Amino acid sequence: MASLPTPEEEKIRIELQNIFLDLLTSAQKLSYELATLDLKDSYTREELRDLFTAAKEVVTNVKKMHRFLERHGRRR
Repeated sequence: MASLPTPEEEKIRIELQNIFLDLLTSAQKLSYELATLDLKDSYTREELRDLFTAAKEVVTNVKKMHRFLERHGRRR
């Protein structure tokens, strides 16, 4: 029979879940931006801004995940 998580474990689980959902959402947004971008020789400032903003959000969330794993990861 599995034991109930401690309050600290539950807090960590919720934090990880939120980070993962943020990462997933930002990756989906970047995927959409890339999928709807028409191939052409040049792009408007707005098109590039949207694409780079979406990419920066993914990188930010990957960094959050990395910091989380550094704090809570266990070495085996």
